[in-house]
Amino acid sequence: MRAIGLFFLNIVFLSFLFGSDFIFKNEAESQGLIFTHDHGGSGEKYYVETMGSGVCLLDYDNDKDLDVYFCQGAALPGWKKNIFLENKLFRNDGSRWIDVTTVAGVGDTSYSIGCACGDVDNDGYTDLYVTNFGTDIFYRNNGDGTFANVTVSAGIKNHSWGSSAAFFDMDNDGLLDLYVTSYVEYSLEKNPWCGDKRTNRRAYCDPDFFTGAEDQLFHNLGNWIFKDVSISSGIAIQKGKGLGVIPADFDQDGDLDLYVANDKVMNNYYINDGQGYFEENALFTGLGFNENGRAEAGMGVDIGDVNGDGWLDLFVTNFSGESNTIYINSQQGFFSDETFLSGLGQPSLNYLGFGTKLLDLDYDGWLDLFVVNGHVIDNINYFNNDYTHAQRKQVFLNNQNGT
Repeated sequence: MRAIGLFFLNIVFLSFLFGSDFIFKNEAESQGLIFTHDHGGSGEKYYVETMGSGVCLLDYDNDKDLDVYFCQGAALPGWKKNIFLENKLFRNDGSRWIDVTTVAGVGDTSYSIGCACGDVDNDGYTDLYVTNFGTDIFYRNNGDGTFANVTVSAGIKNHSWGSSAAFFDMDNDGLLDLYVTSYVEYSLEKNPWCGDKRTNRRAYCDPDFFTGAEDQLFHNLGNWIFKDVSISSGIAIQKGKGLGVIPADFDQDGDLDLYVANDKVMNNYYINDGQGYFEENALFTGLGFNENGRAEAGMGVDIGDVNGDGWLDLFVTNFSGESNTIYINSQQGFFSDETFLSGLGQPSLNYLGFGTKLLDLDYDGWLDLFVVNGHVIDNINYFNNDYTHAQRKQVFLNNQNGT
């Protein structure tokens, strides 16, 4: 139920590895990378509190090291903390992280959920897009350490609940286009009461209480002008509850396709025809549901060739009680759910996964897996003793065969 790119400080400096002969130390605080996300809540269990916060790693100043942009929440009705909440940009100076938010002009005070970065105008500098509960923001990198808000002039109109976003070149014209997932139709003024009425104990509602919102696809026309092509491209045919999106050439035909992880409804797989049109084919390719034909609470997503066959596979994190899911690319236009065959099923059942990354942790040439967990319901122990709010992270080392 959270946006892809969910970030905790020690995802940068991984703090533990089980059964390995190497270890990572969390040095975020000692190096000045200090950020605490606040959901801005007051006990009213506003549904948006279950979201965030996303992060972007980008070299905004072209000094050849990655800087960090954090998405922050905002004060909701009844919030009483005397804290100023804004998104943060930290510049990487090698051994120290410097807060340059004010100077850079990227301290958005909206309720931010996720972000995406890419060089939109091919000027050599990385630009930034921020999804919000409300109006999204598009920042152009000025190339001098500052950014300009070009949301309106660029033609971006997304006033719903933006969750995640991805830059990709959908038509191979050399310009980055933009896909934005939206979650559900929700307003603070219409916040339903959920929980145990017998004990008057309130909890966050289930996504089934809400209608899914429409995703959007923006075509880059050049000169910082974008056109909404959601309908003409075919992606508006499906209306999900999008939380994660990732572009990749899954079928190796030379253009980028799209996978969208949805919450408790069928996931979407958009096959690119190379001409600006996408055919949704998740059901028949095996990516819409798990191996039992059930929709899961798709959240975090990443891609990689986990079995070394030269084809991109796909990993999705899901809700507690479900397993996370790994879809293996069959090379014939189909995917198979091999979660339990790979050994990733059982260990994930009692956890609620969010952010995830496939990466080679032990430098053996095979992709390993890192998963960040934590429950969305802060008082889950009152409703189910099998789960906890705080949950440990998980690391899975590849046995050099995709298991």
